[in-house]
Amino acid sequence: MIYYLCKYLALFLLKLFSSFRASGREHIPRHGPCFLVSNHSSYLDPVVLGCASPRRVYFVAKEELFRNPLAAFFLRQLGAFPLRRSEVDKEAVQTIFRLLREGKVVCFFPEGTRNEGTLLPFRKGALKLLLRGNVPIVVASIRGTYESFSRHRKFPRPFPIRVVFSPPFSPEGLTPETLEGEIRKRMEVAFHGS
Repeated sequence: MIYYLCKYLALFLLKLFSSFRASGREHIPRHGPCFLVSNHSSYLDPVVLGCASPRRVYFVAKEELFRNPLAAFFLRQLGAFPLRRSEVDKEAVQTIFRLLREGKVVCFFPEGTRNEGTLLPFRKGALKLLLRGNVPIVVASIRGTYESFSRHRKFPRPFPIRVVFSPPFSPEGLTPETLEGEIRKRMEVAFHGS
């Protein structure tokens, strides 16, 4: 209940202040598990993806965000769960694969942290998870959240925000290197308006 209340309130605010648009929503499979991966340059990114997706999205989030009990409560209500980035977090990995077995959409940001407006190298652990999951991967490209609410801003400012979802693809037969290349290619195509 809290998830959908927050989603529609956020969607209203995004459309009001950011001329929010999403395209390619039909590329997210209607049923069954999939990974959703995206570039990451703002705390707005999970909100934007949750609003853009026609299905409920479960987010992998850094553990530090859960240290405040109130923030942790709302994050969990919104489908987020913590990941310890300094070690192999078996509990988070188990949660990811349980959600996939249940046919859910699991999202994470392979850069592992917010960037400064340009893509960072992907974390090897993230790429290995995508390969191990062996479920369809949908790449989401977000534009405008860095300009609206970068790590250097205390509050968001109005700026047009757009999300483009690419058609799903299978990671089968790919290596971590070729998988990263495929994800980057799809993000760049979307960034250039194709």
